[in-house]
Amino acid sequence: MADDKLVKLLFLDKNCHAEVLHLGECWQNIIRNQHLPVPVAHMLGELTCAALMLAVNLKFKGAVILQIQGDGPVRLALVEVRDGLTVRATAQMNVKAEEVPENATFKDLVNAHGNGRCAIILDAADRAAGEQPYQSVVPLTGETVAKTLESFLTQSDQLSTRLWLAAGETSAGGILLQHVANTGGKGGDSEKTPEETLAEITVYADTVTREELLYDDAMTLARHLFWELNPTVSKELNPKFQCRCSMAGIRSIVKSLGKDEAESIIKERGTIEVTCSFCGAKYVMDAIDVEALFHPQTVTPPTTSQPQ
Repeated sequence: MADDKLVKLLFLDKNCHAEVLHLGECWQNIIRNQHLPVPVAHMLGELTCAALMLAVNLKFKGAVILQIQGDGPVRLALVEVRDGLTVRATAQMNVKAEEVPENATFKDLVNAHGNGRCAIILDAADRAAGEQPYQSVVPLTGETVAKTLESFLTQSDQLSTRLWLAAGETSAGGILLQHVANTGGKGGDSEKTPEETLAEITVYADTVTREELLYDDAMTLARHLFWELNPTVSKELNPKFQCRCSMAGIRSIVKSLGKDEAESIIKERGTIEVTCSFCGAKYVMDAIDVEALFHPQTVTPPTTSQPQ
């Protein structure tokens, strides 16, 4: 199995750059505990690849979040990328998994009635209390993840963009091509439009197969597709799965419910159980934990509280 790697290429004479990405273990860790229907898992894998490639191009400290709010079987699909190219992703359903057809398309899953939305959210690490993260939201228009995001990025960034994405049960991969204002090179052919120069590279990328995206390592695929164009390798990065859930975060969620609601759940169920939708970790709070949360001066909480 190829390693988790993202390779960034610069085509200095064309004012274009490319990212070639392969995910193996990282993707397996993301999907392992989610038990999603196959078409939903594949959609989430494609979104994960897209989010990672987008994040590389942003000089930004904080979280880059790619989110789809669906009006079909999938209620929410979310990918969060942070510094160091750490990533986590999840999908939440409106229906039971077995109700999703195996041949469901992207449109079937999230835009069945034309009300689906796609958002890119930038949550700065130094965001002041009360300040809202930047977000750009557009209706879903494409038939695939790639076509939807191509349209979104071309309109929002005013930069011509092409995407190729694939995801399977054990791996995922992608390619992003984008025209940029200036790569620091010769400036490209000034007589050609950004669409024309991007189209020249697209001819090479269009030969990629789903199997190559899923099973070739990123550097091998980059060389195979683009060696005739003699690109410069500007970055080699290693994405990795990392969840940020914690008992402290769960306590904050329970506290937001309020004392009466939390105690009502304890009375009815005996414990409050929370499962992280990203990694599957299970957290349990009992009556003593809840009492300590709302009355910290009267009860000392156990020091061994851990996710199960």
